[in-house]
Amino acid sequence: MDSRIKDLGKDQRIALARIVYDLIMADKIIDDEEVVKFAKLFGEENNRILFHQAQELTFAKAIKLLTQPSDDNNDNEVIRKVHADQRRRQAEKAANIVSETASSDGFCAPAEAILLLAIDYFLKKNNATYTKYDIQSFKLTDIFIGKRFVLYVDNNASSKSLEVEQNYDLIVNLLASIGFQFIYIPKIVEQYKKKGLEMFKAMSMYIFPDIPEDKVEDVYNNIMQMDTKSFVKDYLNEKLGFDIICARPSLMVMLGRSSVIGKNISDKGLVYETNANFLKINIGEEKVVNVVGDLIHDFNKFVTFNFHIDFNPAKDKLLYHGIHKAFFRMVALAKNNPQQYNINISTNLRAVFINDYKLPLAMGKTAIYIMILCRSFFGDKKGLPMKKVFNTLNAEEQDRLQEQYEWICSHLSNYQTITHRSPLYPNVVNRISEIRNAIEDVVGSRLIGEIQIGTGDYITTIVSPDRVSVNGVPIKEHPDWGTFM
Repeated sequence: MDSRIKDLGKDQRIALARIVYDLIMADKIIDDEEVVKFAKLFGEENNRILFHQAQELTFAKAIKLLTQPSDDNNDNEVIRKVHADQRRRQAEKAANIVSETASSDGFCAPAEAILLLAIDYFLKKNNATYTKYDIQSFKLTDIFIGKRFVLYVDNNASSKSLEVEQNYDLIVNLLASIGFQFIYIPKIVEQYKKKGLEMFKAMSMYIFPDIPEDKVEDVYNNIMQMDTKSFVKDYLNEKLGFDIICARPSLMVMLGRSSVIGKNISDKGLVYETNANFLKINIGEEKVVNVVGDLIHDFNKFVTFNFHIDFNPAKDKLLYHGIHKAFFRMVALAKNNPQQYNINISTNLRAVFINDYKLPLAMGKTAIYIMILCRSFFGDKKGLPMKKVFNTLNAEEQDRLQEQYEWICSHLSNYQTITHRSPLYPNVVNRISEIRNAIEDVVGSRLIGEIQIGTGDYITTIVSPDRVSVNGVPIKEHPDWGTFM
């Protein structure tokens, strides 16, 4: 094992293995030298176990594990900050290891280069006050969304949209120089609008041979009403189950796809899920063209060779490949992603299950999540108070919160009597992000909206109590839970 790997924590080593694996598989070639290189890096003894553990992580989760602070229960904020700084330095060390490993053979394919660029951006270019770069992984359905493209996303019409309109051809050709398509939804809509309904119907037998003729006009009308915001919300998020949040204008750079071990097992063994990995670049106050230019410049620092592909044909031609093909099929064929979830609190298994998927949390954090649910359903329904509200409560009210927490923990531990647990406060606030991440890993934060943390003083949920049960019994009908809470 490389001496630098020994200095990393277990979760970091697993995360790093995921990242290195994706780099090896990026060009669809497993080279002898790469196999030897991996063995030297991580050590040959536990490679298979490490690989299995790494396959349970998405690419995005692996990247973020490198920067997340460890499970630190220390109340001292200074100490927690020191630990977080140490974690950050370790993340940068891991990024350097990845870069060295990928470039050791003197060749870097485009598929590897874009991954290395994303890693470099996320681990080295972000700062404490502004996260310009994010890595996101979304589970794919049967709709193939293309390989190499950059999608412009925006929540509302903005000055950045106008910039894109004015510089569209330039942006297209700049990104084509590194082999990426540029996808700007208003331009696709405009193209179909120029064709008109009758020509669209005539072309439909080539574009949509698998849908009834009487539905073609509906598809055309849906396209005519589409803008960037609705495409992201109604199609990428609602139909494909992505969780793209467009708080500000951004570029979504497709990094490629990777397989992840699913959360269930079929009679044929492990179930693998395919994820699409993205680098999200927040544009901020910069010019869109400058952001694109920086992306191309930085990409070319990693890639061994450059090439040009013309993805901007004559304006009156329709494209039907990659993301363009996916666009058509999403509008016409994609089924809505399921929106309803059932949550079961299993005291026997000491866990919370969402649609039969176990929430990967330790017992204390599981209990906190259950408290958020219960305190949103029963009593004053305000939710779990934040620390500043907790400090204003009288001693009886504070004791009641601790009592509820210990009562839930005792049920999860199958104890007959309530046992003393470590204080719920002040550490509850430090657990919320971990709970949210765990839920997002299972179902996606957009679809269930489990924990809403805004500017208020309480942590609440929008989950309906009708969707929650305890050991299979609806929580509102349970003889103990509603009464106690």
